[in-house]
Amino acid sequence: MATFAHPVIGQVVGKEADKCTQFLGIKYATLRDRFAVAELLRHDGSGIDATKYGPQVISPEQGVDIELGFIQQSLPKPEFPGLSEVDGLNLNITVPGSVTDAQPTKSLPVVVFIHGGGFNIGSNWWPQSDFAALVRLSTELGKPMIGININYRLGALGFLTSPELRAAGYKPNNGLRDQKTALRWIRENISGFGGNPDDITVMGQSAGAAMDLLGLQNTPSAGMVERLLELPVHDLFTKMTPAVPFLPTVDGDIIPRPFTFDTFASETAHMKSRQWIERVLLVYSKLDASIMAYAGLLPRKNGIAAAFRASATKSLQDHPEALASLLEQYSLGTSPPTTDDEALMNILRLMSDVAFFLPTVDFANKFANRTFVVVFNEPNPWDGLFKGHASHLLDVAFLFQNFNASLKDVQRAGAVAFGEDTIAYVNGETPWKVDVSDDGERSIGAYADGKRLGPGEEGTQQEMHRRHLVLGLARDNGGPGLDALVRVVTDFMSG
Repeated sequence: MATFAHPVIGQVVGKEADKCTQFLGIKYATLRDRFAVAELLRHDGSGIDATKYGPQVISPEQGVDIELGFIQQSLPKPEFPGLSEVDGLNLNITVPGSVTDAQPTKSLPVVVFIHGGGFNIGSNWWPQSDFAALVRLSTELGKPMIGININYRLGALGFLTSPELRAAGYKPNNGLRDQKTALRWIRENISGFGGNPDDITVMGQSAGAAMDLLGLQNTPSAGMVERLLELPVHDLFTKMTPAVPFLPTVDGDIIPRPFTFDTFASETAHMKSRQWIERVLLVYSKLDASIMAYAGLLPRKNGIAAAFRASATKSLQDHPEALASLLEQYSLGTSPPTTDDEALMNILRLMSDVAFFLPTVDFANKFANRTFVVVFNEPNPWDGLFKGHASHLLDVAFLFQNFNASLKDVQRAGAVAFGEDTIAYVNGETPWKVDVSDDGERSIGAYADGKRLGPGEEGTQQEMHRRHLVLGLARDNGGPGLDALVRVVTDFMSG
């Protein structure tokens, strides 16, 4: 146990670990009910016991195993902390070394991790994103930092909206509003844990029919909100099928208007956030679209090449030359024939380049000199569908250092290198060699086979040729553009 006096919270009891101390399950907000806007928690100085994880927000209990399944490797799990519809807005703080009353005199950089999970699964207690190992590494490097994991509402409680809910004063996008509230709590209270509130790095990772599924189709509008508040909370995620996407919606407030890459290009210079965002680090994995296989492509594998061609032909009907180039480059045309397994992998490569690589480069260029891009190409070493590929989530798994015991020496060195460089970045350094290409793209760093790679070494000749093609189609004034290319992916996924 570790006890210290926080200047605002009062006596805080935490949990000592190897070379770090963790404060778990700290509530950052209260909720009037399951759909209410989060209210920032104001502490009264009476202190808290922060030795156990707080409850998970309402989401599938097996979510932790689902994500470990995507990674293709398991970890020991702590005791499940339970579920709560109103008490799940909590966070975990990991600080280097032992905490004493003198801790607030320090001013360490802070990293906040916002988990992914498609806005449907995820929690701050999952072992794959435990900050202890990464914070220990920061101490060993002489660059100590504080790590924070947060919860936010998911699924229906985080993103369900309707005219009835809005008329009753319930705002959309609770999950995003929760994240903002958590960051406000951190900014107001982290100095008491030795953190610098002006040096916070936020790190995130991938994120009509509903009424029928809930049996509310015959409910009068006047009684809809009451029914939604009284409905067994278990139904709000067990009765929803994967076909019901819970995603952020345009509400004129937190999301003021529909997003496209074209509008982003025209509005980036006027973004209010640019005045306080000092730097941005973007990391993408070579086969990030592996997650699309689990999101619906595996059951559609039979004849998938023909199905993709038909869908892409509709999506790019005004750009037949671009369509032909894409199909040829990714071996998805009618000749040469490929097996369904090969076709699926080629589709995933195309989706990775179009839906992950292109937006990364586009975003990086909009922020110009303040943005860094890292290519993660460590092959997944564990048995499973994507063994040997840099699959979705693998970059985060390597970064947090929690799988190092399951890695061979070469890849363990790569994970440590990735962690060291990220820690350096959090501490205000630039650990990657900068290379500015003719088109302004900044190719900064890459990791593969346990090594740091320099600019121009981040891919094979074939991979570089594919990305050059999609970059040209996205940027050429006569081409389809980035929004149209992304629609090729979204149209096929929703087909």
